[in-house]
Amino acid sequence: MKINSNFSKTPNGIKTNIKLLENVQEYVDIIEYLREIFDVDKPWYRGVSHAKYELIPKVYRDRLWERHENYEWWLFVDFSNKARQFIPNHNVYTTWKWYFTMQHYGLPTRLLDWTEASLIALYFAVRDPNNTYIPSVYIFDPYWFDELQNDRKNGDGVVYNTDEAAISEEHKKLLSSYLESDEECPCFPICLRPPVVDNRIYVQKSVFTMHGKYINPFKIIARKNKKARIAKLRFSTTSAGCIKGQLHSMGITEGMLFPGLEGLSEDIKWEFGIE
Repeated sequence: MKINSNFSKTPNGIKTNIKLLENVQEYVDIIEYLREIFDVDKPWYRGVSHAKYELIPKVYRDRLWERHENYEWWLFVDFSNKARQFIPNHNVYTTWKWYFTMQHYGLPTRLLDWTEASLIALYFAVRDPNNTYIPSVYIFDPYWFDELQNDRKNGDGVVYNTDEAAISEEHKKLLSSYLESDEECPCFPICLRPPVVDNRIYVQKSVFTMHGKYINPFKIIARKNKKARIAKLRFSTTSAGCIKGQLHSMGITEGMLFPGLEGLSEDIKWEFGIE
């Protein structure tokens, strides 16, 4: 697939392909092109099933903050108090570990899921082919984002670890500010590498952005930066099933991403054509 600067437009500052992609190979070709022009070795990816879905965490999508400015904090307190009975080693859980566990089990937070694996992101975009509309994959450079937000030199960008024993006091202070009340919390997200609280985080190569006060910060950043290292790759709706089949043949399956009986059952259903 021949790719040049004319392959995309930039609505809201986010580079977006004009012609909808129809297969995995086209996707891989464009990713290599973007990695080169973004000058990034390991970009992050996020797959969404509908083109209208933006880079907004669940707590903001559901407008839960309108109920009370500290609504998320009360959810956190309630979860961490009641979940202890199910976690034998809860006494060694840090605040961040509780927060990631809360996200993992479906409660709304300011965390947004990404992955370091391009094909895994694509799988999540086409996971349910009959319920997609122009499925899309976002791609961005987390190191550039940190350089931009924290006034660092090119090449000095950081993805932050939340393990308190492994981070500097400077980083610890920055990280803790994201767990403060709305008034104290920073405006823009921070890029995080999570503790492995579940094997799914490992196999899905999960990483996260932890969002601050702004509801749609990536749109703000992209509008202000003509060379923003963020893109949205869109796929043909009618090709979703075919793309999922291609990924399945490459070993990107439900059972691989969700190890256990449930994932195994989904793989068998797919192979036998069972809805």
